[in-house]
Amino acid sequence: MNIFTILQVSENVVRKSADMAVRDPHGVTITLVSVAVVFLALVVLYFAYTMIGKAVNGKFSLKKPAKKMKSGVPSEEEAAAIAMALEQELNGETYAAIGMALHQYFNDTVHDSESYIITIKRRK
Repeated sequence: MNIFTILQVSENVVRKSADMAVRDPHGVTITLVSVAVVFLALVVLYFAYTMIGKAVNGKFSLKKPAKKMKSGVPSEEEAAAIAMALEQELNGETYAAIGMALHQYFNDTVHDSESYIITIKRRK
């Protein structure tokens, strides 16, 4: 930039500042505009960070939520499907594992007896 461009820009700035000083001598317009811009930026940032937080935590999805059951009672088809799934899931092996876990728990065979003494044997 040469000196004439700088002087021309300076004259434009001075002229516009003088016009604004005449129109708004107390600076109310500039104050209201600047406060509104800052407030709007804060609102936009709040919603942006909220959406980012929900997306990262997995709480935000574009899918429609599943329908809730009316009165908390499943229909006959849903009840039959649940019963079949439970019957298929809970077979004899599951009952045996639960029984073995209860046996070990009640007979105190769950944990080993330990002396809580650490011994280190050095190799020569």
